[in-house]
Amino acid sequence: MTVSAPQLDPAELLTPGTAVILDTETTDLGGRVIEVAVIDATTGATLIDTLVDPQGAPIHPDAAAKHHIDADELAGAPTFAQIWPELDRTCRGRIVLAWNAPFDQAEITADCIREHLPAPTWTWGCLMRLDARIHHTRWQRLGGGHRALGDSNALSSSNLAKR
Repeated sequence: MTVSAPQLDPAELLTPGTAVILDTETTDLGGRVIEVAVIDATTGATLIDTLVDPQGAPIHPDAAAKHHIDADELAGAPTFAQIWPELDRTCRGRIVLAWNAPFDQAEITADCIREHLPAPTWTWGCLMRLDARIHHTRWQRLGGGHRALGDSNALSSSNLAKR
């Protein structure tokens, strides 16, 4: 379920234990997850920061040009199925905030389906839509360097307060 921007209360999101911030990098639009990071929305503590083996799926040159992740860097990384239990445990019961939540939600759900894993039943919140509501703008650049942890940290509570 995705919570709409008008329903997201920024003050509530900063209550300890309420929310995490997640970001993924993928092989391409609609491709496989190749990096995932999750941080605590209140403290900014890194909860998950891992590369993910796309199991032979090629990285599209346009995606590689943005996140600079290549096949050599993914050698020896765990598969999505291997990281799923920790990812689900970390996100379940919290609001999962992402800059473009529909994208990250779709990518994670697609990898769950490919791996015959249960789809996440998390509550998602879209920070891009919240940011647009607060600042009355369409969208702003994130500034995290297109890497999962950098983008998550760019959305941390301290940086959200500055936006």
